[in-house]
Amino acid sequence: MSDIEYRRYKGSADEAIALLLPLCLTLFPGFDPDYLALRLPGIAEPELWLAYREGELAGFKLGYRRGPHLFYSWLGGVHPSARRLGIADALMVRQHEAAAASGYTHVETRTRAVNNAMIIVNLRHGFQVVGFEIDTNGIPIVTQRKDLRG
Repeated sequence: MSDIEYRRYKGSADEAIALLLPLCLTLFPGFDPDYLALRLPGIAEPELWLAYREGELAGFKLGYRRGPHLFYSWLGGVHPSARRLGIADALMVRQHEAAAASGYTHVETRTRAVNNAMIIVNLRHGFQVVGFEIDTNGIPIVTQRKDLRG
């Protein structure tokens, strides 16, 4: 297994968009580039973790403040060629440790109900299912939350 390097991103929103967009287009079929371009610059206190494998971006985990004690884990993924190397787990651990160190007590995330892999990863990391809804496009969405205090 090759070495994976993890970094906390500290650059601008525009640079983050340019960095993440190629991977998002690979990971998410039909991904709209405007989704990042319109949303990321307005996010309060974004937190981005990156994983590099052999010098190439292999994965990321992006979240932000959603309340005084609630961190929202918004978007993330691992390139198909780098899956099953523990990258998603390692990014999640780093994100949650940083969130707890910043005073957050809970982390929340939402995913499509068909995304069993993400739901299972979240459950393995202490999340609980706290909600279910059908979004405005008719897509079933699962909300999961984790208590970071213990």
